[in-house]
Amino acid sequence: MAIAFITRNYNGRFPDITPGGCAYYRCLLPMSVSGHKARMGMPAWDSKQGYGVRETETTGVFGFSTVVLKLIMDRWAPKQVELAKALGQRIIVDIDDYHDGLTPDNIAYHQTHPDNNKIVNRDNYRQVIAAADTIVVSTPYLYELYKEQHPDVRMVRNGVNMLQFDKKKHTTAKPVIGWTGGTNYRNGDLEQLTAWLPEFLEEHDLTFHHAGHDPHAPSFADIVGLPTHRVTTSPLTPIEHYALGLERFDIGIVPLSDIPFNHAKSNIKGLEYAAASIPFVASPLPEYALLNTYGVGALADTPDVWRSHMTALLDYTYRKQAAARARTAVAKEWSIEARAAEWKEVFA
Repeated sequence: MAIAFITRNYNGRFPDITPGGCAYYRCLLPMSVSGHKARMGMPAWDSKQGYGVRETETTGVFGFSTVVLKLIMDRWAPKQVELAKALGQRIIVDIDDYHDGLTPDNIAYHQTHPDNNKIVNRDNYRQVIAAADTIVVSTPYLYELYKEQHPDVRMVRNGVNMLQFDKKKHTTAKPVIGWTGGTNYRNGDLEQLTAWLPEFLEEHDLTFHHAGHDPHAPSFADIVGLPTHRVTTSPLTPIEHYALGLERFDIGIVPLSDIPFNHAKSNIKGLEYAAASIPFVASPLPEYALLNTYGVGALADTPDVWRSHMTALLDYTYRKQAAARARTAVAKEWSIEARAAEWKEVFA
């Protein structure tokens, strides 16, 4: 079997492009454990061969029996899926986010709204999903949602590449708290921090690091209400350099608002923190509650509970033990290798 993993989730200009986070976790890593001849890239199309992978601006590689589509929302995609199936290609659509659950606070809501984007939008995406032979989702919330709409839905949770993350060496020095992400891709998540984080940093004379700063997006400091002298930043980076941002802090946070979009989210940020030996505190949404049962991450639903967990992690010994416990659990149960059998079953 030959599998094509096809996505437009790339950064840069072709051919000098690097996969985005979604493409990395739901295409590149699954491809590495698929057990089949596989290739990943931008979509190419041929009326007699169906979907292929772009090789140059005008040529592509074809001959794939199975095609995995990731975030393909083009206006012509629903028709291409039907034609590809008629040519004998099995079409799998991978879903790792609940796009219909986006809120206007999230820039992706506007980027994929059919009123704003006539070519690439959520309406096209729904048709692509409906036409697929198989749907693969990353969380139980998405599974329950799509099993009512489609006859063949599989669930494979995300797994991390442990080799991407170095094991952080914790020291007795005053720890730095941090968060990774783009502020304009949130759904009201960060605002909940204003009730405790500014006071907490001031009380303990701590600094905060935001990895993923975009000068064109609202600043983390402004959203949360932090004085600028307590915040450092590092820029958005390609996925291969993502782990460098994590090296800048010692304790992670995962604040998430209690909305359907976030219930559908995976716990990938927590997995990344744990793989990098960074203990963290997260909002108690389902996937983080599950991760907590493995001894990975603490859960906080009120400012007082956030403060309590964060205060405990200021202790060097406790922080180091929590980091080691989490990294061991993730390496054993949440690595991409641990997901290999599930991905192979999807492609079987």
